[in-house]
Formats: sequence, C-alpha cells, structure tokens
Amino acid sequence: MFMAGLLCAALVPATADAQRTRSFEDSWFWGVKAGVSTFSPTYGDSETSATYGAEWLITRTHGALYVSVDEANVDAVSAVFDPTADGSFRPVGVEKLRRIGFAALAFPKRFGRFRPYAGLGLTVNIIGDAFPLVTSEDEVVDDAVFERIDDRSSQAAMLGMAGVQMQFGRAALFGQATLIPANSRFLLSDRLGFFELGVRYNLSGSREGIR
Repeated sequence: MFMAGLLCAALVPATADAQRTRSFEDSWFWGVKAGVSTFSPTYGDSETSATYGAEWLITRTHGALYVSVDEANVDAVSAVFDPTADGSFRPVGVEKLRRIGFAALAFPKRFGRFRPYAGLGLTVNIIGDAFPLVTSEDEVVDDAVFERIDDRSSQAAMLGMAGVQMQFGRAALFGQATLIPANSRFLLSDRLGFFELGVRYNLSGSREGIR
C-alpha cells in the first residue's frame, strides 16, 4: 500500500503536466479579445480608443500561426494637404479602424500554466470612414482632396507582438501587446499600439488523429 501511494503521488503531477501539454500542442484555439488602442492622427496628438475582436491560433510544440480580425472605436480628426484650406491642410474626420492580422508566433518555454510568446507578422489596417471637414455648407472640396483621403485610408504594415498565455485545460487566458510602425502615408500616421486581454478555447486538434 505504501509503495502504491508513492507511485500515485508521482504519477498525478506527471499526468497533469501531460494533459497541459496535450491541451496546447497541435491544437486549434478560437478566441475573443478586448483592450485599448493608441494612435496619433496626422498633425494631431496621441489618442486612445477601445478595441475588440476575434482570433484563431493554430499551435505546434513551440510555435503557432496567428490570425485575427478586430475593430477600434476611433473617432478623431486627421488632415491631408489642401492648398485651398487654411494652413494648406484640410481637416479629415476619421471613424473606426479595422484590422486583419497574420503572425508567426514562438512559444519558447512553458512555466507551469504560463506560456510567454512573441512573433512577427503582417497587418492590413483600414479606416472605416474618412471624410473632409468643411466650415460651411457651400464650401467646395476639390476632387484631389478626396483622392488623397482614399490613398491614406488603408495600409499594409509589419507588426510585432508579445504576450503570455495561461492555460486551464482546454481554456486559456491571455494578455498581449501589438506594435505597428509609423507610416506618414496613413491618416493615423504615428506608431499604432494595441494592448489586449482575452480568452482562447481549444476546440480541436490541428492534426488528424491527434486526439
């Protein structure tokens, strides 16, 4: 009986450890997230807004493919060049920011339930609505201004990401930060930052017969 008790005591932690490994490796996580975005409109001060979205994480042993879609409740005033406006810049109303992101992530080491990660990827950022602001109803805005606004309403850029995931069986909590370099040809021209918390759930194995 004594030997059996020792054997059980030794096997329980090993079994729990193996279950945590199987609940992560070669899996397909679906998740939701919310947080805060930071941005600066062209010729404007830094601002923040709420952001929310959904994501997918396809894992291997120490790596993963990450895909996400989200929206930030941006409501700001940017500007484009317009020689007919005061100061030669036309104010532009900017509403909503939508993102589609892809990244390759590395999970180098596990610390109990915690798995820190980092990676690089590509994001497509699209302004939901952008329009020139006028001082009177009869003010005429040149077509070239509308073209400049359209040209600066979307961008493709690199992204850097870092975070940590805490595993509870198939479910996991996570926190992460994403940074996107500044782009002078985008209406939100300064560096974009996203700081998010969320939950992921392992719905299925990403390899046939893994479970």
